[in-house]
Amino acid sequence: MSTSSLLRQEDWLCLSFLSGIGPARLSRLFTYLMHLENSTVSDSPHSLALDDPLTMRRMSESHIDSVLSYDVLRSLKWPDVTAREAMAYLTTGRLNDAQEKKRQDALAWLEQEDHHLILPTHSAYPEALKQISVAPTLLYAKGNLTALTFPKFGIVGARRCSSYGRDMAYHLAYELSALGIAIVSGGAMGIDTAAHQGALASKQTPSIAVMGTGLKHLYPQKNTPVFEQLLDQGGLLISEYPLTTTPKPSLFPPRNRIISGLSMGVLVAEASLKSGSLISASYALQQNREVFALPGRIHDANAAGCHQLLRQGATLVRNVQDILDECPDDCLPMNKTIAADKPHPSSSDAHPRQTVLFEQDKKHTAKPVPESLSSNAKQIINCIDDQARSMDFDELARATKLNASGLMQALMELELNACLENKDGRYVRL
Repeated sequence: MSTSSLLRQEDWLCLSFLSGIGPARLSRLFTYLMHLENSTVSDSPHSLALDDPLTMRRMSESHIDSVLSYDVLRSLKWPDVTAREAMAYLTTGRLNDAQEKKRQDALAWLEQEDHHLILPTHSAYPEALKQISVAPTLLYAKGNLTALTFPKFGIVGARRCSSYGRDMAYHLAYELSALGIAIVSGGAMGIDTAAHQGALASKQTPSIAVMGTGLKHLYPQKNTPVFEQLLDQGGLLISEYPLTTTPKPSLFPPRNRIISGLSMGVLVAEASLKSGSLISASYALQQNREVFALPGRIHDANAAGCHQLLRQGATLVRNVQDILDECPDDCLPMNKTIAADKPHPSSSDAHPRQTVLFEQDKKHTAKPVPESLSSNAKQIINCIDDQARSMDFDELARATKLNASGLMQALMELELNACLENKDGRYVRL
């Protein structure tokens, strides 16, 4: 490649492999070149055509030198070594051996079906994501790009979550997905997994997992079946990191800005005061997205982060309607009607287990229930007592004829009053 070549998709790919490069530095360069393009396109014979790999326009050597020089890169806060590597590549087209291997691996990966590299000028790049601070310049994507066209909602939370948080994330994701809203999460264990599984159970709308690693090193590996099912159902895995990037703690917080950036709102389903999920909420606020939080037990450390968000003005979520009421109408699908009597699968369907009796003991003496319980809560208690066994969400929905939102509220009431406990997706009398 000579200095007269334009910056093509492959050039951006190669620049991302340089020493000391990262999303912020790539974003600054992209913004600078786009600004230059927009300010000169009307009176200049040259055009930068920053992304389109099918466009083969050329610019003169003197023009590219004025656009991309060592001094320009340094003014964009690129480190000395990175700026020198960039100019060496732009001049010769050469990379060092390790970087060249990354290039060849990436190009081979992109030749495979449903493998994509998306830049902000690509038609599939979401408009909402372009508006955030440090919008990713490169997005590796595996799966169906159509998933990006749906209204999107983020659900995040603790990796080590309670059964209550897991079930609520699952059922809220199920209902939102059933309404035509794509669930966006991070693919982590706990709440993220429950959200993905709930969306997949609806079988209505593709979902999106934003990874904190390269797409050749999906993490956590335990969730590989979830990722495969997500792809099978038309979903999408995306990452801004090069394909071979392995898990590092420092990589996960920055990806949270992409989860919130893609979404019209973000629900924190369960989080401690130190949870990384609060980073997602912070990004959402910065990006002018709606922030939602699920309440929990007052003294539960895993709910403390959600309670802090609620004190700061986040929308309290009791049911899916609370989410729909706060999201912009122009971001929602046409059908916002919640099916009242439609049976919902249980989160335990993803991990089937044997029916559990009352602590394996039919002589279990159940705790008396408070008189102040709602009629729905009492109906659930009577149902479980009559069956003399634990029941999952789906069984309770069929037996009580309550709609999903009413059932979830009543179950939450019973858990908060220590009348029921959720064990692996099945509700057990205390």
